[in-house]
This record gives sequence, C-alpha cells and structure tokens, in this order.
Amino acid sequence: MKFTALTASAVASLATLVMAPAASASVVVISNQSVWNMYTALQGATMATETFESFPDGYGGASATGTAGSTTWNASSKGGLYFGAVGGQQAISTLFPNTTIDGTLNFTFAPGVQGIGGEFFGLDENFNVVLANITVTLGNGSTYTTETKSATNFVGFYSNGAAISSISISTSTLNMYPAVGNLYFATVPAPGAIALLCLSGIAGTRSRRRAMPMRSSL
Repeated sequence: MKFTALTASAVASLATLVMAPAASASVVVISNQSVWNMYTALQGATMATETFESFPDGYGGASATGTAGSTTWNASSKGGLYFGAVGGQQAISTLFPNTTIDGTLNFTFAPGVQGIGGEFFGLDENFNVVLANITVTLGNGSTYTTETKSATNFVGFYSNGAAISSISISTSTLNMYPAVGNLYFATVPAPGAIALLCLSGIAGTRSRRRAMPMRSSL
C-alpha cells in the first residue's frame, strides 16, 4: 500500500483530489490536523475523538479498552501501559522505555476505521516530551516515521481501500517511551447501513404524505 502525503498547502486542491477516482488503493498521510479534518469530512466520514481523560494517572494494566463513536479500541504494550497528563491533556504511553523491553504501543480497532489520526510523540522517564523519532505502523505493514518534539505533533492517515484495523507506535530513540495524546477516528457507514437510512427516509416521507389531509379546491 502506498502513502500519499498532504500538507497545509494542499487545502485548495482537496475538492479535486477527493473527487478523482483512485488509481489504486492507497493511504493518504496528512501532517496538519485541519487539513485531515477537511479531507475526512469530504469523504463523508463521521469523526470521533478519544481523549483518554477517563483513565486515571498511573499504571494502566497490560491493556486498556475504550469506545469513541462507533469504534471500540484496545491498547496494549508488552510491559504494560501508563497514563498521565502531558501539556494539560491526558496521554497514554508504555510503562517501560524501549531499551528495557519491547516498547511498542499497539492499538486495535473494532470495527476497522477508514481514518485514524493522533498526536504521537516521545516521553522521557519524567514524562516530559523530548525530541524523538516516532514510527507509526499500520496493520498492513506500511510505516510512517517522523521527528517529534511536541505533544501537539499530529499525523493522520486515511485509507481509500481496506479499513485500518490496527496501528503501532514505536521509537528508535534510546530510553524513550512512545505516547499518544488524542486519537481521532474517521468511520464511513457500510453500504447496507446507508441503504437502510435511505429506505427509512423514503418510508417516513410516504407516511407523512398519507397522513396529510387533502386540500379542498375552491
């Protein structure tokens, strides 16, 4: 699967981009959250956010589960999870650094999503954001690496083909904890669901018409 990168300068051409048929299945990668929001909206996707605010500070167990919109997510790490505030917002990270144990932070989604975005960054042992190389790996094996130094560092992915079923966040920087601030989900109703909504709307319109009294002519 190939990656197509979009930046803020691509805003003006978004309409043309999303209307053009894709030559092959691809994942669009967008490093600006406003652009990612616009792109997913133009695809007809519904967006939901996981802030991790419902999880208390400290050790989060071997795995954690939550729901955002219609998507249930599960997070896990070989050494366990840790929750804490970073820059005024709650974040999830690994309990151990990557030099102690496999420090990969894994997420799975049920059902899969067409788009997934988030603030991905690295933390030191004091839960401070530091310069780090962060790699996000999608379930199909495609990877995207970026250098981060802020808790607001955003990367979003949108699949024009198969749904995204999982992502993994890791870092090659020594003694580092990969972390996520917020996760943003973009889902598109299945064709069957869209058809049911359309039929429901048609049936409702017919019922209203049958119930409407006939106007008498003068």
